[in-house]
Amino acid sequence: MRQRIAVTGFGVKVPNGENCDELLQNLLSGNYKFTVRKDLTPDGVSLTVGEVKQPLGLLDEKQYRVLPRIAKLAVSTLTEALEMSQLDLKDPETSTGIFMGTTMGGTTELEAMVRLSSGDQFKEMPVYCCGLVHYHSLASAVAGYFQLNGITKTVTTGCTAGIEAIEDAVVYLQNGRINTAIVGAADSSTNKVTVFGFGKLRALPFNQQAEAAGAPFSNKSKGFILSEGAAGLILETEEHAKARKAVIYGYIDAIATNNDGKSVNGQDPAGRIMKEVVGRVLAGRIPDYYNSQALGYAPNDSIEDIVSRDVFHHKVPLTSVKGLIGHPFSVSGPAQIIASLLGFREQFIPRTIRTDQAGYEHLPLITETLLQPSAKVLITSHGYGGNNASVFLTRT
Repeated sequence: MRQRIAVTGFGVKVPNGENCDELLQNLLSGNYKFTVRKDLTPDGVSLTVGEVKQPLGLLDEKQYRVLPRIAKLAVSTLTEALEMSQLDLKDPETSTGIFMGTTMGGTTELEAMVRLSSGDQFKEMPVYCCGLVHYHSLASAVAGYFQLNGITKTVTTGCTAGIEAIEDAVVYLQNGRINTAIVGAADSSTNKVTVFGFGKLRALPFNQQAEAAGAPFSNKSKGFILSEGAAGLILETEEHAKARKAVIYGYIDAIATNNDGKSVNGQDPAGRIMKEVVGRVLAGRIPDYYNSQALGYAPNDSIEDIVSRDVFHHKVPLTSVKGLIGHPFSVSGPAQIIASLLGFREQFIPRTIRTDQAGYEHLPLITETLLQPSAKVLITSHGYGGNNASVFLTRT
């Protein structure tokens, strides 16, 4: 019989949610604060970005300078998740794998290393430079920090990488290779190369006020809010979780991914393949609501509109947390899952903030927090390069 996959812990560090308690408070209140930067943009125009502001404690100390920022963010969130789960990693009955996702990797550190190398500053190049820019430093750092030597993988696709890391973990859990998994995603790309690249695509809201920038489901938004962060989950087979009497916060009931098969430079605007992956996880079921990836960038938001229309006939309520946290690339999917898990625990459905629904007035969009329980949620994610991902999350 197929093993059910339980979530026994989670942690987060994103703009306006630098731990689970803060994210919960701001999901309920709608309070937010973003940063305006002019040092990253062409001609010094303003750009609203989302930054993690709080110190990282021990991880800010000298001995961890060898780690890229994404690894520090990830370790911080996974520490929170492990504390919540009360999982004993040294228990001989526990076999653990590490599965992490990232979209951009250590791009910020790579930009710094390129400056040094292009300036022939060999002496200034740190000995540990390769580890700062290597994508697998993400999962490797987690393994080293928690002193684990089992399966350790870093998934690097696109904005779906966090959910795809979860998918990999689920496969290993269900085939019995492991009984617990440390899973997550991290990205931190508030740098010039990222801003210039997505700026060329007209995907970033240059010279737009924070109130309208990155507003989900609004055709007035000029693009998404580039943000950083990390999110982590502790997954276990239901058998293992119940044997140790762990609190179960929800289940990864179904998960699926695919690719549009169109182009490295975008995605299918018709959303046909995205609808297929949604259909696979739903298997004919109807969720209480769906937590969409809508981020204030027209190509993505229009696909979510198509899913709502063609799969649910605009009859299932939907929401987006991107108005609160911005778009932290691979972290988006896991953060959406965590927002819904908090909703399970505290009996509310998170709303979409900072939107006027211009052009999307027909959607059954949740714009006021619903203080009611939910038990079944659809999570969607898709992005540049054509990968699509979907999760059916259940309370019991």
